[in-house]
Amino acid sequence: MAACARVVGIPSRLGFANVRNHIGTSKLEEFLKTDLLVFHGYCELHLEGKWVKATPAFNRQLCRRLGVPPLEFDGQSDSIFQQYTPDGDCFMEYLHDYGQFADVPRELFIHELKKYYAHIFENPLPREDDFFIRF
Repeated sequence: MAACARVVGIPSRLGFANVRNHIGTSKLEEFLKTDLLVFHGYCELHLEGKWVKATPAFNRQLCRRLGVPPLEFDGQSDSIFQQYTPDGDCFMEYLHDYGQFADVPRELFIHELKKYYAHIFENPLPREDDFFIRF
């Protein structure tokens, strides 16, 4: 999203945060051994003189599958997560914001992945058909 905005002349930067997904998929939580999503990305766009946060992570298909409404983005207010499901249950919770960056802070990213998901670096990754395609 940030790259697309830059191509059309909209200043943008990357933001990263740790979030808790209260209704994540069981396969993802089993693989990560937690419901904490480390370095969840969002984008900040400079629109009409101010920075506005947006996340392209939850498309309509995924939102439908998780039972939450898609995020709306009006270009004037932040649109980064659905805090509650339509039933009022907690959905997403931002726990730590790493801040904004012009590019992916590679060393910090790897450091945090190793800190929170050490088991991933100790064990071989699952095959694509075990996890990545159908989580």
